[in-house]
Amino acid sequence: MNAKFETFFVKALYDAKIEELVNTYEEKHFSVKKHAKMDGVEFDVIVKQGEKTIAFEIRLLPLSPTDMTEIDKYHKKAKALGYDFRLITIAKPKKSTIAINWLDKALLEYFVAHPENTGTTMKPPVVYKELETAIQSIEIIGSEAQVHLDGNLSVNFQYPTEAQTENDKQSFISDMLSFQGNLSLNLSEHKIKDANLKVDNYYWYNGASQPNQPRTEVHG
Repeated sequence: MNAKFETFFVKALYDAKIEELVNTYEEKHFSVKKHAKMDGVEFDVIVKQGEKTIAFEIRLLPLSPTDMTEIDKYHKKAKALGYDFRLITIAKPKKSTIAINWLDKALLEYFVAHPENTGTTMKPPVVYKELETAIQSIEIIGSEAQVHLDGNLSVNFQYPTEAQTENDKQSFISDMLSFQGNLSLNLSEHKIKDANLKVDNYYWYNGASQPNQPRTEVHG
């Protein structure tokens, strides 16, 4: 696929299709080359076993007249080299959406394990309740991804008052904090490698200062 990728979604589909071809033919004991250049033409994948060689070209639908001309050029070059030729097409996504089904859980665990890296440290006991994210952009290279996102973090934290005694029920603040930042992900291992996050914690109690008009007070 020589044309510029319109979006990272299409690039991700293209990379995934190449890896699928590589895995399929390596399991069949073919030798495999990606982005193989042959006499001025670069095939996306070439596989070989014995006397049999297959050249693959991957294109995005719908195919334009320019695409058809280029595909014919690739076909003729493959035939001149004695290769079989295969065209693989990818349907363009109608709607761009991003979903990493394990990310919210992993990020909530990251907040708990690394409060010093996320700006959520505070003196009173904190209970991290739940988290939701919205991915704004993502760059995928192999099994790694760079993600820019924003989201909301739901927390409970203790709210001591001057009138509170040991016999009183503990009083807690329930709050929803917004955040944004960048993540480095290992997609194959479902792990967050690194995070650079900024949390809006203006309303948080921070030890010496008084709480700033908490939004909701709950008791337990």
